[in-house]
Amino acid sequence: MQSVGRSGTEGTLRDVAIKPDATRSQILENQTRHRPSARTGPAISDQNKFPALPFLLIAVAATLLIAINIGHATMPDIVGDAFIALSAVIAALLAGALGFVWWRRRAMLYVSALVPPENSVSTAANGAVKKIEREYGELLRRYHEAKIRAETAERAKASFLAHLNHDLRTPLNHIIGFADLIGHQAFGPLGSERYLAYASDISRSGKQLLVSISDILELAEFDSGARVLHVENVCVEKMFDALKIRFAASAKRAGVHLDIKNPQGVELDGDIMCLQRMLGNLIDNAVRFTPAGGRIYVDAWSAEDGIVLEVTDTGIGIPDERIRTLTKPFNLEDALKTHNQAGMGLGLAIAKIIAELSGGQLAIQSTPAIGTTVAVSLPIRAQEKQKKNIAA
Repeated sequence: MQSVGRSGTEGTLRDVAIKPDATRSQILENQTRHRPSARTGPAISDQNKFPALPFLLIAVAATLLIAINIGHATMPDIVGDAFIALSAVIAALLAGALGFVWWRRRAMLYVSALVPPENSVSTAANGAVKKIEREYGELLRRYHEAKIRAETAERAKASFLAHLNHDLRTPLNHIIGFADLIGHQAFGPLGSERYLAYASDISRSGKQLLVSISDILELAEFDSGARVLHVENVCVEKMFDALKIRFAASAKRAGVHLDIKNPQGVELDGDIMCLQRMLGNLIDNAVRFTPAGGRIYVDAWSAEDGIVLEVTDTGIGIPDERIRTLTKPFNLEDALKTHNQAGMGLGLAIAKIIAELSGGQLAIQSTPAIGTTVAVSLPIRAQEKQKKNIAA
């Protein structure tokens, strides 16, 4: 490709500046020829004013007078009058034709003065089209660049979460395992009761930290779309049996009565691990915020359009103004301050995300000092939600 240097540009400028007067005169001539005047209309040259029209009209009038004189002088009265009338009609037709031709020419000149030349219109249109094409190409290029950056950032985020999951959970599991091993005195007595208390504190703190890290990583996976639900047929009765075994010890330590029903014949399509995670978060919150002597009820029932999973407790309850913010991540309710409970406030947020990904909704109803009910409505069959989305 041949580049244009500064010398070539200066030469072009010198060529343009050789005849400035000629360039100005051409511009003025084009403006006078094509630009309409604000007061008198389009400027029309004297050559286009059809100057022969007055002479033709005078010739028509003279011909009519001669015909009148000839008719009176040489012809009888009736024939002369007829000749004069015929001459008048011919003269009127001729004058009208001449006037029509003159006004038509004036109109054409006026329109031609208003409408710019065809080549200038096409040049302006081509310039506008090329400008739009350049802008579209620039926007398309920016879109592709932003898309590539977003995909790269998403892959980096997924890789970071995977490494973070491994790098944090593995050492914590080692710490918790060795603390439990020391607490059980598997290799002989420790020699002092304080060591047992220290080992128990290490194990408990490690488990709390492991739960918090797991919640954060799981929420990040759901939020980024990296977590995919594996839908299968789920028997709610078997899922409730597993929850009984899981929370029996924690409910007994908290001094609350956990009543998990046996919903026979209730089934749905969903991810068994995510559904257990959702109900586990709800039961865990109920155990932590229900005073000793309280009761927790877990039940399920099916209807024609879906299934309802419900967790009810007789705990401290939640004020109405706090219910709207409960399902937002990292938003601890006021009960945490008064009840001195640990946690990141992610349990309800994760439960809500799982309910929505499963095609359902999560609703909370609570009364302070009376208790709280959390109900999750889910479709029985996964294809029902897909049909609704397609219809919408």
